[in-house]
Amino acid sequence: MDLTRFHQLNIILLCGLYGSGKTEFAIKYFKGKERSRISRSEIRKYMFEMTHFGEKWSSDNFTEENDALVKHIERKILEHFLHNKRKVLIVNTFVTKKSRRRFIETAHEMKKPIGAIFLERPLEQCLARNAQNMAMVPEDVVTSLFYKIEPPEKSEGFDEVLVVTFKPV
Repeated sequence: MDLTRFHQLNIILLCGLYGSGKTEFAIKYFKGKERSRISRSEIRKYMFEMTHFGEKWSSDNFTEENDALVKHIERKILEHFLHNKRKVLIVNTFVTKKSRRRFIETAHEMKKPIGAIFLERPLEQCLARNAQNMAMVPEDVVTSLFYKIEPPEKSEGFDEVLVVTFKPV
């Protein structure tokens, strides 16, 4: 897969359902490529475990109240890396235009090129893969997100967009 154009971008959003393979894709194509990774899921986990004296995080611990702080931390990390001239890969579901908008706005405000890579995998595969994850997300959440999917488009303000489609097994 030729990602040459993406390696030039300051910000890349790696998008897809839970279980779509974002972590594996990130490691395969971006590890060791002079790019810092930001993962909202990991911020949630580390923040919960830190504030709960090492108690293990699970999706049952998710709250909208805490997620506002997680999003704030994510944005501050992004701003820090960009101010320090580091390229960033942001890993999250980002299945709707609304969920991507603030990152596009940040990129434009800071005059940084931004792209999106969307991993399109059949729902059944995502559910099966998600069930194997250590921090499994409830099936109804994954299914609900599946029906909200709006694949990224250049018209949203991206400089580059790639949709990677996985075949049904």
